[in-house]
Amino acid sequence: MLLRKDSMRQRRSAFTLMEMLVVVAIIVALAGIGGFFLLGALQGGQEDVARTQASGTLTTACTAYRLKHQQWPQSLQELTQKDALGGPYLENQDALIDPWGRPYQYDPSGPMNNGMKPDIWTTPPNDQNKKIGNWSKMAQQQQNPR
Repeated sequence: MLLRKDSMRQRRSAFTLMEMLVVVAIIVALAGIGGFFLLGALQGGQEDVARTQASGTLTTACTAYRLKHQQWPQSLQELTQKDALGGPYLENQDALIDPWGRPYQYDPSGPMNNGMKPDIWTTPPNDQNKKIGNWSKMAQQQQNPR
């Protein structure tokens, strides 16, 4: 009869420390790459929200104000106040704040909209030369040719 010596044959039953470190390094690298692209998408999303609020909610509230008062509001704060002719045209002050936590800028004369409606805009914190507003992209390019 042959006797096998199990002690001679060693079986590996776990991962080594080096193998575990390699796997953790790969996971960290993939998470870093994914985070980079995710933050880029987040920035683009905030710009889209700002453009939508300026072109949609705030411009619509200004138009409703003009229909009642026969003039554009002198400031965006007037849209949140009740007056003798109606209002408020916005539910609360939060609508006047952009996605970065700053108030929207307002110009009732509307030079970027050729005086047809007031200009409402904001600037992203990472690019102070870029204005996100309620005007067309064509007007933006004419105003700031790059």
